[in-house]
Amino acid sequence: VWIIAAIEGLYLLQGRDEDALRPATEFLYSLLAPVMQSRNSGSVAMTQALGSAKAPLDSFHTALYDSLDRFQSGFDRKGKYILLAVLVIILASALPPIFGKALMVLGLLWFTGLAVLGAFSGGDALGELRRLSPYGRESPFGSWMLFLSVMVFLLLFVEWLPVAESENHDFIKALQVSNVLTTLAVFALMAFALNLHTGITGMVNFGIIFFVGVGAITVGILTAPKDLHGYDWPVFWAVVAAVLLSAASGWLLAYPTARLRMDYFAIVTISLGEIVRVLLMGEPLLRAGSWGSSIGISRYKLPLEDWWFCGGGEHLSEAGVLLSSDECRDVVGIGSPAEKLGRSDIPVLDQSGEIVSNEFLYEATWYSMELGQPAPYMMVLAIIGVVSLIMIWWLLETLLKSPWGRILRSIREDEEVAQHHGHDVLTHKAASLALGAAIAAFAGALWAWKLTGFQPSFMAPAKSTFLVWAAFIVGGAANNKGMVVGAFIIVLMEFVFNVLVAGQGSSDLPLHETAAKIDQLFEWLVTGSDLWFWPHVSPTETFLLLAALGLLINKSALVEIGISGAAVFMTTYLLMGERSIDESFIGGSILANMAYVKVFLIGCLILFSLKYNAKGILPEVPVRPPRPTEGDAE
Repeated sequence: VWIIAAIEGLYLLQGRDEDALRPATEFLYSLLAPVMQSRNSGSVAMTQALGSAKAPLDSFHTALYDSLDRFQSGFDRKGKYILLAVLVIILASALPPIFGKALMVLGLLWFTGLAVLGAFSGGDALGELRRLSPYGRESPFGSWMLFLSVMVFLLLFVEWLPVAESENHDFIKALQVSNVLTTLAVFALMAFALNLHTGITGMVNFGIIFFVGVGAITVGILTAPKDLHGYDWPVFWAVVAAVLLSAASGWLLAYPTARLRMDYFAIVTISLGEIVRVLLMGEPLLRAGSWGSSIGISRYKLPLEDWWFCGGGEHLSEAGVLLSSDECRDVVGIGSPAEKLGRSDIPVLDQSGEIVSNEFLYEATWYSMELGQPAPYMMVLAIIGVVSLIMIWWLLETLLKSPWGRILRSIREDEEVAQHHGHDVLTHKAASLALGAAIAAFAGALWAWKLTGFQPSFMAPAKSTFLVWAAFIVGGAANNKGMVVGAFIIVLMEFVFNVLVAGQGSSDLPLHETAAKIDQLFEWLVTGSDLWFWPHVSPTETFLLLAALGLLINKSALVEIGISGAAVFMTTYLLMGERSIDESFIGGSILANMAYVKVFLIGCLILFSLKYNAKGILPEVPVRPPRPTEGDAE
């Protein structure tokens, strides 16, 4: 560079308007001229060869799709229905039991629904369905039908979730279902808040965990005992304080950040979540529930716990000491809601240990679930979570159908137009942030009660922000039904992989065979070993076959995936050797880490949703308010 600058300076002194690099570039071009000529000739020859090879492919594509059209046109409407029913039966028998059962139940429900529509429409059920949902899932009726169908499938999946066989199987299953519903309520509420900020108002918020953390930390510290660095507040007032504090934080956050561009606002919000997580890790004032200075918050009060296990009154031990909720759980005949809902009959035994007929130490209520012991406390949280979810959902739908909701949508579409129509954009953004922050704070309080004690790790982005955004993208932006569906899918994936982690370590636990097949698939990806259904074919060859299939059926997406996958595996094969495997898998066993598999699958779910279903499972349903009939000028 210095030599070129010196030559340029000399040319300037001499008054010569020449390029100092011209001799070098001309010499280089003279050397490269034969190479460029050969490349051009090769390119022409390659194009001609591909053209001659493409002609039979085009003929094959035309013949293939003409055959499919002729096959489809050979069926009338009745024949298509019969073919569809046959396909449903075949799929139900071929798929795993849970999917087969769900397919049969959904098919029966849809058949019943079409029969009802046909009865009310004079026999034209499909015509009535098209009239009720002219825009498919973007129509109100179509959106609700798809939502109910997906929810039926997901609830059947919850029923299928396996638990280990034991004497208290029913109790463990009740605990599992309650845990699923509580976690669903937490993530659905977080998704509601994110949807209000991002889907409705248009503010890309990567820091929803900030408001969740404020709610959890506030409730935990305020309700922890005073002798353990807490304030011993009642649970209700602690929740009110947490919601108000988070709402105030959201309102104040709007003024310095709401005028920022979308990407800068996202950076600020994700930074706030990390700041709270680091403060929870290092700030002594944000620790409660332990005698020392242990990181985290624990031993805080749980809502309705004493009432659930002890009933409405106070119960004393033989020493005259007030019984705690844990002690009340073991008292037979205490009359608590947990006992009435869960405990089974306890017969009277004689001196020889035989059951005395028709005599019971405790007789179960008619509505008892016969769990063998008092119902778990998680059931209370599930009820609180589901009821709160429905109430907040109704509140949001009411607000978003009001003029304020239409103002938020106008801000999302074009701030300047909304401003020119007389709307105070900053104030409306602040109100949206405050309301979403309050909802997220309540979700944080519910999450804290579920955990009964938490560390800073619960705010890690991979366990919170990433999952909420996955629910938002998969479910469908600007549609609260989509938030519930997306959150349900993510929560079920979490619980399925928890079962897989346990099954990976023991052959006696559920889903052990599934975990073993995942490990075998992972080993095939790493080493190219034989699969049980795909022997003697490496991952690179598999992707090349996929690309060939894409060429054969004229699907460019398959060609793209096949070539990209083959390039990735070929590169890793060339650059990485046996040592990389030995260093990564100490002991010789190549096992998949289910935590990474879960994150990988959720990431793939997001990518495929963005590429092939960008609006999500349940996209936004545009609604125009009814035109007022009174007050029109004559």
